[in-house]
Amino acid sequence: MKRLLVALLLLAASSLTATAEVFTLVVSSPSLVFHVGQGPIQIGSTAASISYRIADEKNTTVRTGVRWMASGTSTVAVNDLGPGYYTLSMHAGAAPHPTDMTTSFAVIEPVPVMGEEAPYGAAVHIGRPGWPVSVLDDARKAGISHIREDAYWNTFETTKGGYTFPAAYTAEIEHAQALGLTPLLIANGASGFYDNGRTPSSPEGVAAFGRFADALMTRYGLRNVEVLNEYNARTFNTSVCGTTPACYLDVLKGVAAAVGPEVDVVGPATIGIGNCAGCFAPTLVALGGLDHADAYSVHPYHYPGGPEWMGGDGDTIAGLRQTVGGAPVYLSEMGWPTDTGHGTTELEQADNLARLYTVAGANGVRRIYWYDLVNDGPDPANAEHNFGMMRQPVADGLVTVTANAPKPALVAQAVTARMLGAKAYSGTDGPAQPARSARYGDTRVLWSTTSATATITASGPFTTTDVYGRTTTRTSPLTLPLGPSPIFARGPITSVT
Repeated sequence: MKRLLVALLLLAASSLTATAEVFTLVVSSPSLVFHVGQGPIQIGSTAASISYRIADEKNTTVRTGVRWMASGTSTVAVNDLGPGYYTLSMHAGAAPHPTDMTTSFAVIEPVPVMGEEAPYGAAVHIGRPGWPVSVLDDARKAGISHIREDAYWNTFETTKGGYTFPAAYTAEIEHAQALGLTPLLIANGASGFYDNGRTPSSPEGVAAFGRFADALMTRYGLRNVEVLNEYNARTFNTSVCGTTPACYLDVLKGVAAAVGPEVDVVGPATIGIGNCAGCFAPTLVALGGLDHADAYSVHPYHYPGGPEWMGGDGDTIAGLRQTVGGAPVYLSEMGWPTDTGHGTTELEQADNLARLYTVAGANGVRRIYWYDLVNDGPDPANAEHNFGMMRQPVADGLVTVTANAPKPALVAQAVTARMLGAKAYSGTDGPAQPARSARYGDTRVLWSTTSATATITASGPFTTTDVYGRTTTRTSPLTLPLGPSPIFARGPITSVT
């Protein structure tokens, strides 16, 4: 009996030891956005080996395999993969061992630098948790030409009338410029030296705020400044004057006068469009606001619905364009969160991004800043944490992902930028509803918010490319099934019906 008891105790101890054996998993690649032919993904583990699976955006298995560690590291080859959005799932050790992880990566075709005429922008918060400056390199890879970044007044005016330019902020702006990105700085916030630390409203505060905006432009050699953020709501505006267009106009005038005509002044960055009778947009225009602004900016969030509403009358982008006349319109924030409470999946976010550039361009929008480049936090239920086209890095003790992994929207951004470039909207082919076809030079963008078909006729071979970059050569006539995910058709197309 004693021998049996000892044997059982030894077996129990052995089981506890086996159960307690836990391994780490690491994806240490500095970037998970690869051009076609690049790679591999750098991985690591305290296990002797890992098993892995690569899948596409539909969770269809692309390949599986096993990698053995050498000094705790190994690689997973991706250089032979075609364009697309992929997930990499890994399991450390043999089947009973509990450490698993899934991350994502992108394979994209190179996108050329397009300069200031391109519409592709993104809001950034470099320096916040999960926002390394290296995400700007991934933004550039994805065809982003512009970034929008806060410049909080109290951070820079550290003595009354004296400015300090933080080293990390300066490094960010200089790195963006070296990449060919155009920064739009938001002269934002308040200063404790004026108006009791509230949004400027007094003559002294307004004049000082204008000098601050000018100091930013001068220090960084920039020609774009946005005046405050969402002034028409109390979320950020603490002005004793209020949230009215007349109050905003005082600040706008002060900045325009201070920076001079060589700087493009952008505003009012309203939450919503405000293009109804007596609302912000027509009132500001009637007060002469466009005499002091070079572009009119709005934040027309409309999730979870798609962007097709922009073309209607009234409080829409098309309606705003009528109100502001020939003034350029910027969507200085626009996006769809993929949190669990708002009904937009990551794949739908990618589709909406491609359709946003198509629909907004068709309605005269000059520039769009996707909100935002990176998720602002890790909570899947928090909308503010899930607007990004990239994820936060991961470090939970057992699982580490060093880079900001892409979401499908980053791939759609790269494909849209590569296919449309800086081309202007040139009309619609007018296919039978609900199908849609928008022309940008030699490229059509086709989609439908519900299932439909369109027939493409061409004088020679043409190509179709989906939002993940997969391209197929076609011959005419072609009847193409359409849905919410856009298809780019390029070539000698003569009609779409």
